[in-house]
Amino acid sequence: MAKPNKFENEGYTIYIIGKHIEITDALRSYVWEKLDRIERITDQIIDVHVTLDAQKLEKSCSILMNFIRFQIKVKGSKDNLYEAIDKAIDRVTKLIRRYKAKLQDYRNKDLSTVDIHVNVIEPLHDNLSVINDDIEAENVKEEQSRYELHKVVARDTMPLKTLTQDEAVMKMEITSDPFMIYRSEEDHKLKVIYRREDNNYGLVQVQ
Repeated sequence: MAKPNKFENEGYTIYIIGKHIEITDALRSYVWEKLDRIERITDQIIDVHVTLDAQKLEKSCSILMNFIRFQIKVKGSKDNLYEAIDKAIDRVTKLIRRYKAKLQDYRNKDLSTVDIHVNVIEPLHDNLSVINDDIEAENVKEEQSRYELHKVVARDTMPLKTLTQDEAVMKMEITSDPFMIYRSEEDHKLKVIYRREDNNYGLVQVQ
């Protein structure tokens, strides 16, 4: 369960959530110590959500760090939970150092935003249940279900920001989102930037 902890000097709140694990004082202190090092790099943090998950085969640490107008989302996985925390913290630190100047620009830049609705499409399961050969009608019914249209299972609202292409790439790199819709600052057209399997980015322009 999340437990908020307000740093007296830093002025932001840390939420530590445990999944399949109890958050001990030792774990909590370790996370605080690591985050304190990040605070020395930037003073723009609003709040931090740290999720620690201890599965049998993998330990993971997910960090969601909220700044003004944007957020950084990273995840580190290792056999050891403390090593997973270190890996996630290292990723956050590298991203902040890499984009420190641009993050400061985001704080000062007044971006115009509107809300747009995004539909999340869930694919149908490919594996059909075992069908009794003697029940032909049931067999036909199951086969037909393969060709049903996908269903809209969730709706979300996201801000439509006006960004340059470089800013769009930066925002993709500091989050784990698979895609982002934005208005191009260069030509004022709607564009979609998405992650490719080769770790590069694709760009779709709406005519």
